Amino acid sequence: MGVMRNVSHVLAALFNDRAEFNRRWNEPPARPEGLEGRWQGEWVSEANGHRGALRCLMTKARDGGYEAAFHATYARFLAVAYTVTLQGAAEGGKWRLEGQADLGQLAGGVYHYKGDGDESAFDCAYRCAYDHGTFHLRRLPL
Repeated sequence: MGVMRNVSHVLAALFNDRAEFNRRWNEPPARPEGLEGRWQGEWVSEANGHRGALRCLMTKARDGGYEAAFHATYARFLAVAYTVTLQGAAEGGKWRLEGQADLGQLAGGVYHYKGDGDESAFDCAYRCAYDHGTFHLRRLPL
């Protein structure tokens, strides 16, 4: 079963659009408001110990939540880009956000996210059918 999951991660990395993420990442950053901006860090699987680099572009959604566009590396050279809508609220200078995204069967199906952060750090737990873990992001300076 582990071999099939590794193959599915490779296929998922090959069939996603990273170019759009990279184009947006390289645009001059706007003045961030709340959690908006460029973030960088790492994801870690608690199920199998895998880990990789993670970048995130956080933008305000029309409904008051955030659109989190992620670019994650797997096995040091495979990359996947996807977007998650996170809903929540600010409370005492901290944001508590959660959401879910269907990344497709090749990548593990529906992922659920729950995390919190402030203007400098965002930590989140994720879970899908066969994996769970955390990611830790720090805001990049303008």
